[in-house]
Amino acid sequence: MITELRAMFFLAVSFVFFMIIIGVLGLSTVMSSGRWSERTRAVG
Repeated sequence: MITELRAMFFLAVSFVFFMIIIGVLGLSTVMSSGRWSERTRAVG
């Protein structure tokens, strides 16, 4: 019983960390897309 609860806890924690990482990567791509368009316009 305790081992199943502990495994479920670690699974939930790893899933939360995974979602945080995916969210940060998504936000970084969205935020940096404007900068890249400005850079390409300035160079070109």
